[in-house]
Amino acid sequence: MGFFEEKMKIKIGLFILLNVILQNGHQGIAQEAIFLVRHADTVRQQGNPDVPLSEAGQHRAAALAALLKDSGINVIYTTSMLRTIKTAEPLAKLLAIEPKIQPQLAPGYKLSDIENFANLLRKEHPRDVVLAVLHSNSAPALIKVLGHPEGIKIPETEFDNLFVIIPRPEGPPTVLRLRY
Repeated sequence: MGFFEEKMKIKIGLFILLNVILQNGHQGIAQEAIFLVRHADTVRQQGNPDVPLSEAGQHRAAALAALLKDSGINVIYTTSMLRTIKTAEPLAKLLAIEPKIQPQLAPGYKLSDIENFANLLRKEHPRDVVLAVLHSNSAPALIKVLGHPEGIKIPETEFDNLFVIIPRPEGPPTVLRLRY
């Protein structure tokens, strides 16, 4: 078994454990969990703000789908940017879910847009398991608005962060930061 396969096997085990935790707890809170990722690796194109995924990004999006296929996700959000849509696409197809596009969460967002999105998650998705595919700035902003007290940064060169946000009835959410 190669390094990549072994790494995926460990991560799948972690997600099985997480799924057991989610199935047995957290009654009376907004979401069971929010999975949050930055879009996958992109091809840099001068003057084009809506860049596509690179070959590595396409592989990462497929790996994300394989990793999350049994996580219970039943709602997917992306921004209007091609890179977030294409990152979510393999999982959305696998689960037969039509992603919901939130154009206001693309680069250039306002804090009020993030707050409105957090409120939408709380109001419209009680008991759902949500995947949100955002950007290197809007993903950490959402984590903060959801109540995580520590600032999180995603460097421009990192595309492998997977955050699992588990709301709690009292206090800040539990936030797990994984790599895929």
